[in-house]
Amino acid sequence: MKLFGKKILFLLAGTMLIFNGGCGTEQGFQPKVNGQSKELDSFSIVQQAADAYLKKTAESITAEEIFEKMILNYDPSYFIVDVRDTAAFAAGHIEGSVNIPYSMTAEPTQIANLPKDKKILVICYSGHTASQTAALWNMLGYDAVPMINGMGGWTSDSNLGTPLPQKTFDYEVEANETKAGNYDLPAPATKKYSDETAAILGSADDYLKTGLPPIMKPAAIQESINNESNGLLLVDLRSLNEYAAGHIPGAINISYESLAKLEQLKKLSPEKKIVLIDHDGTMSSKAARILNMLGYEAYAMKDGMRVWTSDAEINGILPISNEKVKDYPLKKLNTKLETETGAASCG
Repeated sequence: MKLFGKKILFLLAGTMLIFNGGCGTEQGFQPKVNGQSKELDSFSIVQQAADAYLKKTAESITAEEIFEKMILNYDPSYFIVDVRDTAAFAAGHIEGSVNIPYSMTAEPTQIANLPKDKKILVICYSGHTASQTAALWNMLGYDAVPMINGMGGWTSDSNLGTPLPQKTFDYEVEANETKAGNYDLPAPATKKYSDETAAILGSADDYLKTGLPPIMKPAAIQESINNESNGLLLVDLRSLNEYAAGHIPGAINISYESLAKLEQLKKLSPEKKIVLIDHDGTMSSKAARILNMLGYEAYAMKDGMRVWTSDAEINGILPISNEKVKDYPLKKLNTKLETETGAASCG
């Protein structure tokens, strides 16, 4: 087995990075038109960046692949960023990773340390906040890929990662299509920005500061259905064929790659909580970040359709209960760190 050399100082330096500076998203370069500073609103900038990003292949990576690429056969073209809180990172992380807590993933001082010539592997507790972070960093021009299941797929230690569910809920599904409505776009943001990067970072930072959870659990969605509540708008991001095979009752279908198009955004109500659904929660978490940056209130359904039903013909993938945690090796820091405030939980 090939292991990293001289990693303790590197890891500690990566951890200490998080304490530098704040987020000055509205400072810096001021583009000018005819000698005047140009102020930009965030909606159109985020919408266009998101549309370009979603058209690309939705990438993710498994714990097994990272173990092979970074532990057994170290590949220097990859760079691992762990977005869990600092205490969890210190207690156990993948060797070679650096730490930027989730609440700080939109800070320019942290993003400035990311390499643009490497594929960035993003790690969190369950895979959901890593997917959100990957979406943001990709819109900024980085090549970021989340690890499916987060540290919950790397280790069985529940203090370090969110444990995988042991069985599916086998809730009701339907095949009938639910027609989408037609709504106004969210009210324009009042903040103006100096350039495109500042607008993307500012929108992401505003969302992170809300402290809203990144996910909604299937049980809460089922309760809303049972109570015939109209407070949720369910959006299935899978292909039309998968949606037609079976979906959560009342869910409309908008394909993942088309979600950020204006005609699709008008199918979403800014007055409702939007719950996004896919196979395993990876795509829906990326989409949730985008919608929240655009002014919606959006959540990913935790763990996706693989926990809603065990029917593989509907899931498109095996149910989550078939996934096994291999308890891959962990590194620890020889220091005790306090939990970073504002860390999101997917427990």
